[in-house]
Amino acid sequence: MLGCSGWHYKDWVGPLYRTAEESKLAAYSKIFKTVEIDSTFYAYPSRGTVMGWLKYTKPDFVYTAKLPRLITHKKKLNPKQGVEDDLERFCELMEPLRLGGKLGCLLIQCPPGLSFDLNLLGSFFGVLPSDFRFAIEFRDPSWLRDETWKLLERYRVAYTIVDEPLLPPTAMVTTDIAYMRWHGRGKRPWYNYHYKVEELEPWIPKVKEAASKAEIVYGYFNNHYHGYAVENCLQVLEMLGVITPEQAEAKQTVEGFFEVKAVVPTTLEKRPITLTAFMPEKIDRMEFQELLHVFMDGGRVKRAKGIKDKEVAIQEVTDDQVRALIREYHLLIDLQNRAILHDCADWSRCIPVKQFCKHVGKVMMLIPREMAVKVMRKICLEREGWEFKPYVA
Repeated sequence: MLGCSGWHYKDWVGPLYRTAEESKLAAYSKIFKTVEIDSTFYAYPSRGTVMGWLKYTKPDFVYTAKLPRLITHKKKLNPKQGVEDDLERFCELMEPLRLGGKLGCLLIQCPPGLSFDLNLLGSFFGVLPSDFRFAIEFRDPSWLRDETWKLLERYRVAYTIVDEPLLPPTAMVTTDIAYMRWHGRGKRPWYNYHYKVEELEPWIPKVKEAASKAEIVYGYFNNHYHGYAVENCLQVLEMLGVITPEQAEAKQTVEGFFEVKAVVPTTLEKRPITLTAFMPEKIDRMEFQELLHVFMDGGRVKRAKGIKDKEVAIQEVTDDQVRALIREYHLLIDLQNRAILHDCADWSRCIPVKQFCKHVGKVMMLIPREMAVKVMRKICLEREGWEFKPYVA
């Protein structure tokens, strides 16, 4: 099961979420089947929060969660500091998830300064509640030795296989659970990192090897800046051959988002692009394909062609407007008031630069050709006066 570390990030609006106001957990859980709860590291959750996690996800959705830093970083796993009581309190809060079948395991994330101390770790493992499963992530290479593996095997604690600057990607499986985390390879911080496909490809045999040794694999991308984790996780799912249709569509959306970010200068993202390069007489001579490429890059055109005709309902085509329903998305092109209203996630990225998303492009391909040419020529000639806006039902 692969997912991301956390889900409540503002800069995921666009790559994954359609609006800042929507329920991010609900939207996330429509795409991914598991998540690593990051917030529990910083503070104990309320019981109401835990019940919300239980209630507002599908029955087969699975959480893992970090132990509070009070236990791992402040008290450094030391039973003499009262961590047994802290563990009991935390596990009582997480009990509804466990009883509901939605808790995979709890992550013990060690602090970077904690070096090899087998007696300390053994004492800590000795007070772990037996009803819960655990994984441990080391941040110091001194732990990578046979004595550590034997201790983890004895207590059935999973070693966390990592991609990060501090430790090598040792694919050690110590119990029936395999746990993996991709942090990124950035410098300050690690997590602001966008993996290239060629950097992820060597991980595919590692994931498969772990899956062959364990009953279940939990893997999480922690490079959450800008939504990088979303794309990289979906890329790995695709390379493993287990991507679902919903995930494949989400992958197209996030890849389209980063394509736009790559080609549109930052200074232009917040203001319309003008068509001063095209004189009116040239626009009047432009035909359908040339006009379409004024509003769409090659990637979006390809994705538009990939939408099946039966997924589009053209509701109205008149001299004044075009109405359509593409899957669950709405489109209104109001020629009289010079406005295009639409509601897919990619549209929020198209609005500032007055470009078409794949859904608008698909409608252009399906309506009568002369009407499509008329609409696009009109927008080209009057572009500064046109508004690209969100559709609100």
